[in-house]
Amino acid sequence: MKTIRWRVEAISAPAALRPCGTCGAEARFESTGRFRVNSQKKRLDVWLIYRCATCGSVWNCAVISCGRPGGIGRERLERFMANDADLALACALDTGLLKSNGARRGRINFVVEGDVPDDGEDCCVQIEAEGLAGIRLAEGLRAKLGLARRRLADLAKEGLVTSADGMDLLAVKLRPHQVVVVRARRG
Repeated sequence: MKTIRWRVEAISAPAALRPCGTCGAEARFESTGRFRVNSQKKRLDVWLIYRCATCGSVWNCAVISCGRPGGIGRERLERFMANDADLALACALDTGLLKSNGARRGRINFVVEGDVPDDGEDCCVQIEAEGLAGIRLAEGLRAKLGLARRRLADLAKEGLVTSADGMDLLAVKLRPHQVVVVRARRG
């Protein structure tokens, strides 16, 4: 059986959904991709800066509060100070970080990189999706295979697309490392 590798990556930072003090209601806050680093005595605070999509007010999402410089690490601190885009994206994708700041993550725009299985052969698809908790496995499969939701449900019911661990691929969330088996007859 042929093995294909897919990598699922976020295209952009998802919005953070939280109440806006200026708008007076829940609003979409877009990440600026910039950090604010502040030191006081021997402690550091780091925030990821967001802007309200409606009114433009600023919200600072606490990434590190009262951290010791040695505990953060020199390289990571330099990345914060340089507004590293990959680190900003990783923070914006972190549901735990957003939740601890009273926000929730909005919809993730993502792309699935890798080859599409041929119709004439069975394939084992190994999916890598670090930091994208919350996306359904079915969303990734539909995006890559170009299938409608109903068609994917039919293929799953016929056993032509299955999760290697036996989980319901229509209901399960995408995990960091996942394997799906795609059978030959799909057309």
